[in-house]
Amino acid sequence: MNPVPETTSAGRDACGAHPDSSLLFATAFYHAAGRSPNAWTFSEQSKLAMYYRCMVVCYASIRRLYPQAQLALFTNRELSEPYSGQLRSLGVSTVICADRYVGDRTFRNGFPGCLYTLDVIEHLALHPRSDFSSLILIDSDCIFRYRLGGMPDNLASGCEACYAYAPGYPVGMVVNGQSRATLTLALRYFSGQMAASPIQLYGGEFYGLAATSLPKLAARIEAFWAWMKTQGAATFGDSLTEEHVMSVVLAQTGDTVHSANGLIKRIWTASAFSTVDGSEAGLPVWHLPAEKKKGFAKLYRYWLRHDGFAGLSDEGFRALVDQFIPLRAGGREYPGRTALLRLRGAARFLVTGRA
Repeated sequence: MNPVPETTSAGRDACGAHPDSSLLFATAFYHAAGRSPNAWTFSEQSKLAMYYRCMVVCYASIRRLYPQAQLALFTNRELSEPYSGQLRSLGVSTVICADRYVGDRTFRNGFPGCLYTLDVIEHLALHPRSDFSSLILIDSDCIFRYRLGGMPDNLASGCEACYAYAPGYPVGMVVNGQSRATLTLALRYFSGQMAASPIQLYGGEFYGLAATSLPKLAARIEAFWAWMKTQGAATFGDSLTEEHVMSVVLAQTGDTVHSANGLIKRIWTASAFSTVDGSEAGLPVWHLPAEKKKGFAKLYRYWLRHDGFAGLSDEGFRALVDQFIPLRAGGREYPGRTALLRLRGAARFLVTGRA
């Protein structure tokens, strides 16, 4: 895969005409009690520190590629120090956002705060800003390795375009209580719209949205949410996440949704489950949910010791990421884990007489 263009002297994407200052990169993070879905920690404090380290690394990777872009963290309370100050040093503004969707107890889900992206979209629709034309909503466990090419310019061109990432779930696969099949049927019942094929179930880690599209998007989210609460839950149950809502709402926009699969990939790196296939090197964004405790922690420590990533060339930064997060087909190798698995196998043999 050929990487997208990186930088021009004008501080714009090489194939477009909109300045980086018109871009808003944002993360939605809701402070909620409970376990992290992908990384076990000993305490609430260590869980938050893990997420905060990811934020610093993620925003630092964006800042080195987009020096003039706007960076924002939407959250329900301020971060603790030193992380709050570290984000400020990167030019990240913290926006305290209401939690109407998160606080609605009608629906259940296994991820505390997973609906917060809906609250952020509503916040931006209710408090319109004129200082950005393109919004890139990302998860904090993402690393930007290249610029996004012409995507921001496509968003800012005046059309109500959207980019979203689809992990490629099979039609009948149930993900957090819903599948592409049930969501396609929900779209039919809700809007009367008969999809020509099963709708996509988007992953939620990456949305590219035109600023002009946010009011209409927020209204559609509210309409589907209200329908699910009053009518849909009887048929489709009470399991609902941001990904489910956004997948149905974006399906209503038809051809204005563009695939972000050439820009980002959800990369599982654990030896027990790996999605590494060798195609990742040229992707602009890596989403690394299994690296919160290890890879991101190493990059954060490097960032502290070297006063940021600014001293690295583009190639040097990617080499650093490759060093700390080596992608291997079949997952990362952890000698200690291998030894423990062998010990468990030996114990099973001694107890049961079977390997």
